[in-house]
Amino acid sequence: MRAWTVPKSIKDFKVSDLLKRELRLTEGRTLLMTDLGLRQLDVIAGALSDANLFNQEASDSDVRSVTRDVLTSCLSNGKRPNDGIELASMVSECVRAGIDERTFAAPIFGISLLGLSELPLGKFKIVPASTSFLESNGVQFEEDAVSPALNHVAYWLVGTVRGTKGVAEQRFIAHAELLTGMLAISAASMYQHGAHSFRIVVAITVQAHARSTWLSWSENHKAATTHLKFLGKQTFEVSAELLKQFDESGILTAACALFEAAERTPLQEAITRAVYWYSAAHRETIATMKLVKYWSSVETFFSADQKEITKSVSSGLAAVLVFGGFEFISVAEYGATMRRVAKLYAARSRAVHRGSHTHVTDLDAAELSRWVAWMLINMISFERLGYTSVERVRHEAKRLNSIHSGGR
Repeated sequence: MRAWTVPKSIKDFKVSDLLKRELRLTEGRTLLMTDLGLRQLDVIAGALSDANLFNQEASDSDVRSVTRDVLTSCLSNGKRPNDGIELASMVSECVRAGIDERTFAAPIFGISLLGLSELPLGKFKIVPASTSFLESNGVQFEEDAVSPALNHVAYWLVGTVRGTKGVAEQRFIAHAELLTGMLAISAASMYQHGAHSFRIVVAITVQAHARSTWLSWSENHKAATTHLKFLGKQTFEVSAELLKQFDESGILTAACALFEAAERTPLQEAITRAVYWYSAAHRETIATMKLVKYWSSVETFFSADQKEITKSVSSGLAAVLVFGGFEFISVAEYGATMRRVAKLYAARSRAVHRGSHTHVTDLDAAELSRWVAWMLINMISFERLGYTSVERVRHEAKRLNSIHSGGR
């Protein structure tokens, strides 16, 4: 049985999965993969992906796409591989050729630099968006092609990641999520309403836009009225003085290093997941969804006890806020804080388990955003002190809660 056939009439194209089967060769020639051919191609591509030959710098989709392209090229040039091993070797070589160091400069909104030429964030940085930055880095460009990327853009988040085109883009986006989350945490820790007033976002994916335009008209007077609405969020201003404070506390620097680590301890991994959820929460526009996602950040550390999860989460958060190294809340406020935290967690449960969506206010989400930001700053400080496990944090929180609540 052959791996492909030569179609002789339009009737031969009436097969299932035509797009998967069709191999378009040069000079207008076409081959159709048989079931056997598809299985063999899938086995070769799957084996290469499972072998992890590319250090996760190429995706399964990359490998499968290249496998198909290599086979098509070989058949076009009359150089049929002797066997699957030879084809696999050719595919591997082509995949590696597509892996490179790729630098991205993506618009970042919701932040401004005062008297700073750049804001370093580990191996990434925020810089003013300009063609002069490209020129100073030896990047070739055409003015007409680059100008749309500069329209209404003040700053870029710039970073270099390794991978194929698709993998590098996804890695950049994932890292940008963490960095914007950490910037939102830094802002939230300084303001009464936490992250509520901020929306720090890297605009490289399709998402809720910062402004909206729509039309309306009445039945009595059918003349269209144009409405323009902005999110109206505050810009997080980073000055040289604030950058000095960041450097002195070491929290932002430590977080950036943690995000870049090739291997992480369980606590570092939990912090990374929690910052992701914080990043997602602060960009939300609906208070209920904000609250739920902020709680996802807290649950990363304190949701192990499924039997008494409300107590575990509320006492854990309260203990870290009161007894953490930064002592954001006084010991005298511990009881009141734990009760308020429990009430906010109950609001989360109403949303998740009962579908309620109108019971959470902006002030509820704002208050929680500030507390969660403080919690994460403390978590990063614990990591810097040598904590490596989430269990140790939970144990200390439970012990302190038992002392200060009379064993309840």
